[in-house]
Amino acid sequence: MNKFKRELAILAVLLIAVSAISVFYYGKMMDAGVEKVPIHWNINNEPDNFASPLVACLFGPGMVILIMVATFAMSRKEYSKSEKRSTRFVILLIASFLVFINWVALKSALGYGSDGGIDISAIHLGLGLMFILLGNQLGKLPYSRWVGIRVPATLNNEEVWNRVHRKSGKYMVLSGACILIAAFLGDKPLTIIFYIPFIVSLILMIFVIPAIATKQVENEGKLNKNN
Repeated sequence: MNKFKRELAILAVLLIAVSAISVFYYGKMMDAGVEKVPIHWNINNEPDNFASPLVACLFGPGMVILIMVATFAMSRKEYSKSEKRSTRFVILLIASFLVFINWVALKSALGYGSDGGIDISAIHLGLGLMFILLGNQLGKLPYSRWVGIRVPATLNNEEVWNRVHRKSGKYMVLSGACILIAAFLGDKPLTIIFYIPFIVSLILMIFVIPAIATKQVENEGKLNKNN
């Protein structure tokens, strides 16, 4: 029995949604006689890479299909109840975010974005909410073979894993909150400042927090490797 049957069903709904969005904007592009649309914007919010409307509209559905394939492959493994719940959350959160980004990109590509660029405020909003939700889940994440901060220190000891994820979850939520502030500032260059906490948090989560947690656990005599 597929262990992620419910998740695959929800992903199928998201695939229908992202496909409907793509079909809608593809029709708009064809009606407008558009031959190429932007698929990437530089730091100045100016388009610097283009593709045909068909390629641009296939990106979103393609990414959701890849997530469905990966989810189906993951279902072959055995999971604890808590591990399955956390893995499900991350899968659906990422897929939902991709559907949102697909809508923002196609909307902006067709000219609905501010000043001809991508809707930066919407991107900030989506990223901020995603990091807040992800950080909230990160602190509860059980030892997992698929998701989480998978560095040698956390993989070798479950106690280190738990401490690193509880601490890192707080940093992730704080980073998301900072990015949400940027959503109210539009595409001003100043908004890049609100991503500094996220960059610093990544460095702390990957290098500093695991080292500190390992030392703490070692001092407490709990540093036994997982079997």
